[in-house]
Amino acid sequence: MAGVVVCLCSAFARAGSDFQEQFKAYQAEVNSGKEALDKKEYESAIKHYSKAIGMSPFEAMQYFNRGIALYKSGKLKEAEEDFGKALVLDQRMVKALSYRGLCREKLGKEKAALEDYTRAVQQKPDDVSIQNNIAWLYATAKEEGVRDKLKALEHASRAAALSKEKNAGVFDTLARVYFINGKVKEAIETEKKAIELEQNNKEFKENLTLYEREKK
Repeated sequence: MAGVVVCLCSAFARAGSDFQEQFKAYQAEVNSGKEALDKKEYESAIKHYSKAIGMSPFEAMQYFNRGIALYKSGKLKEAEEDFGKALVLDQRMVKALSYRGLCREKLGKEKAALEDYTRAVQQKPDDVSIQNNIAWLYATAKEEGVRDKLKALEHASRAAALSKEKNAGVFDTLARVYFINGKVKEAIETEKKAIELEQNNKEFKENLTLYEREKK
């Protein structure tokens, strides 16, 4: 009997040691993925996060992180899928909702993007980027069922207030929303504020030219 007990203890010890080694290997892949993502080495990040997911497939954060790397690499369909998997594992991961919305918007899935942005803004109404994203979609959507210039104004104004008027991208969105609502003077003034914050932004300057031409 004593021999059996010794064998069992030895087996448990080996199992514990194996688990510890597996966890270390998993953490190494996660850390390497993060390091690569921080360095904007997206292909490397994708490989490391894929290995981590293979070792532990039920961690929402690793699907999200790989989704970011895929999104930054321009692989929108794959990124959309990863953000979706992250949401299956954690339905309240607002960042995953927001990024999946961005993917869907760029893929032309405007109604689906609006659903994601709406859920995200409901869960986190004080997030500047989410308010800005939904405002931009409402303002620029090609689908009539999605485009809504009044809701765009509501969310763009909210984003500007939340940003304390220190975010150039938010100003650019608000200027566009003013413009489509026929508020050309306000659009010009707001776009100038965006340019003050990012003086070398060519797109902002092109937008200002468009608004000033309309005023004439």
